Parts: sequence; structure tokens; C-alpha cells
Amino acid sequence: MNLIELQNDFQRILLDSERKGADWVNESIHGLTSLDRLGIYYNAYRIRLIDVLLDTFEHTAIYLGDDWFHQLAAAYVQSHQSTYTNIGLYGREFPNFLAEQLADDKEVSELALMDWKLRRAFDGADSGVMTDDELQDLASADSISIQLQPVPTLSITKQYFNTLDIWHAINQDQAPPPVERLPQPIDILIWRKAYSPHFRSLAEIESAAIACILSGDSLEAIGGTLEHDFPNVDVATEFGVMLRRWLDDEIIGTAPRNAGLDAH
Repeated sequence: MNLIELQNDFQRILLDSERKGADWVNESIHGLTSLDRLGIYYNAYRIRLIDVLLDTFEHTAIYLGDDWFHQLAAAYVQSHQSTYTNIGLYGREFPNFLAEQLADDKEVSELALMDWKLRRAFDGADSGVMTDDELQDLASADSISIQLQPVPTLSITKQYFNTLDIWHAINQDQAPPPVERLPQPIDILIWRKAYSPHFRSLAEIESAAIACILSGDSLEAIGGTLEHDFPNVDVATEFGVMLRRWLDDEIIGTAPRNAGLDAH
């Protein structure tokens, strides 16, 4: 067996659903058998990835409890191999996995998605944020074709249950409230301000405006969309209030783009 064959066989043993031996592992007259020695690596691979999931999905793990979370995490590890050079990115599909496994408990996958996005906001790319002076410069120009640049850690997630209340209760070491479906789904904005991840719920018009920004729409296009979708709202005034809050929250980057230019 050459080195490549040896490496492939060792990987196959690690990833297989059942621990198996290998005839190329020499038996020792002292200590563990070859199967038990391979088992150290077999188990360590799984334990390490479960530890990563525990760290990333902390609130989800507390909500489910140790036994249930470990059972689900072990099943995820077996069905989702680690393909990332950055182990912190392992678990990207875990919220979807929980949605499939716990189809009658959708708040669990919503909680996991919130955990995931908050962690990704924490270690996301750095960027500058727009200042008041830069906003004044933008306002004094012909800005209808300008695109606002969101910070790279910004994202929106939709929740259909009182998952936000559950997250807050867990974060405060309190018993989570009973699960309830919301009368209307809400959008949660997640981003990093300074060195800390933040989140807050969004009003419908603000969610629509931020969705336009994330899509790369110009200010003119955003205004047109909001006027069409919210005909009973003073869009100009409301957008000014939102823009002030976005500056305070530090969710707008320093480099507004001209919609007429190539964004490359």
C-alpha cells in the first residue's frame, strides 16, 4: 500500500458509520488492539466536531438539553463531513438539518439559525462604517444613483415563532417561554457593531428597505419600491429616520457605490 492509498483508507475508516479495523495496522503485544487504537482517531474526529457545534450553537444546545443535542449533533457529524479549512465554518447546514429532523419544532431551527448568524457576524470581515460627514457629502451630491454599501456582517433572518423571546430567556438564564406561532412573522437584523454582534427586530418598512440595500438597489429605486409597497407612509421622512438609525447602528459601510459604475 502506497502513501495515498494509506491516507484514503485511513480517511474511509474515520468517516465510516461503523468503526472498523485495517489490516495495515500492526497488532501490539502490549496495550490496545489495532481496532481500539484506530478507535481513538475515529472517536476524536466526531467529538471534535460535536464540540464545534456546541460552541457555535450554544443557545440551541441549552434549549434542547445535553442528551438531545448530542444525539442530533452526532447524527449531523455522521451525515455531514467536515470540508472546511476553517473549522469554525463547520455547521453551516445544521439549522436546516434540525428543521428536517424536528419538523414539528421549527423554533429549534430558527434558534440555531440565529446562533449561526450571530457567530458569523462576530468573526466576519472588518469594514469601515459611514460617518455623519460622509452622509453630508452624499446628501450634497446628486445621490439618486448611489447605492448604500451594507457592512459585510449584516444579514436578515425571518422568524415565525417567538424564538427571539426564547433566545433572550436562555441568555438571561431563565426558563424559555412556551412556544407560540407569531401572528405575523418578523425579520431579525443581525450584524456586528464594533467588536460585538448585535440583533434587533425590524418593522416591515425597514426590513423592505434593507432588503433593497442588500440587493444593490440605488436610493432612487429604494424610494420607488417603498412608495409602491407602503402608499400610506411618508417615505421620505421615514427613510430619513431609518438612515439616522443605520448610522448609529453602524450597518452602512464607508464606500457608497454609484449604480452606474461597474461594482467590481
